[in-house]
Amino acid sequence: MSRSLVARSLEPLVAVLWGVFLVWTAWLAVVWILPVGATALGFVEGGPPPPNADLRSATRLLANYADVIWLVLAIMNLHLVLTRAHGLGTTRAWLAFSAGGALVLGMLNARTGLPFGRLYFGETLGPKRLGVTLGWLLLWPALVLSAREIVLRLQPRASHAAVAFGSAVLVLLTMLNLEWPARFLRGWWIWQSGIPWMHWPAWFIGPWLMAFAMREKSVLSGMGTRSLKPLVILAGLNAVALLARLRSWLAG
Repeated sequence: MSRSLVARSLEPLVAVLWGVFLVWTAWLAVVWILPVGATALGFVEGGPPPPNADLRSATRLLANYADVIWLVLAIMNLHLVLTRAHGLGTTRAWLAFSAGGALVLGMLNARTGLPFGRLYFGETLGPKRLGVTLGWLLLWPALVLSAREIVLRLQPRASHAAVAFGSAVLVLLTMLNLEWPARFLRGWWIWQSGIPWMHWPAWFIGPWLMAFAMREKSVLSGMGTRSLKPLVILAGLNAVALLARLRSWLAG
C-alpha cells in the first residue's frame, strides 16, 4: 500500500526535526545562561520602546517560551525514536500513559498539595488547565522515556525491574540538578511554604511506576541498537542546568 499524502508531506519535517531540536537546545542554553529578558532587551516598564522594538519583542517571546518549545521538540523526536524501535501503537500508549500520569499527579497536587507540595506553576511552562501546565505534561514523558532508553542502551539485558529502577534514578538525579535553575532562573514553579520532604521521593516513585508499566510487546523489539538521541536529550538538559548553575554561582 502506498503511503498517504499526509505521510509524504511530513517527510521534510521529519528529516530536519533533530537538527531543529539541536539548534533550539543551543537557544535554550543562551536563554538559561545569559540574561535574555525584558530588562536585558531594553524594555523598561512605563518607558519609551527601545530601538528595533519589534525584533526585541520577538526575541523576548522566543525566550519566554523556550522551555515549553524545547519539551515539544524533545517529545517529537522521542516519538520518532520509539516508533522505529517499538512501533507506533506502543509509542503512543507510553506517551499517553506518562503524560496522563503527570496530569493525574498534577491535578491531585493542585487540590491537596500532595505529593509535590503546594506549588504554583509559572508562565514559562505554557498555558494551564485543571491546575496543570502543558510543560508539566511534557516534562514527565521527556524524562521518563529518555531515561528508560538510556538504561536499556547501557544495560540491554537488564531485568525489567532493574530498568525501571535505573530510569527512576536518572529522572531523580535530573530533577535534583534541574530544580534550582528551573525555579529561580526560569520560574517553572514556586512553593508557597518551601519544598516538602515527600517531593523528592515522589520524583523517584512516579517515574519508577511509569517505567515499570512500560513493556515491549516482544523480546525482539527491545533487542535492537538503541538510538543515542534520548541520551543527547537528557544530557543536553542536564548540561544546560549545570551551566546555568555555574554562571549564577560565578556571577554571585
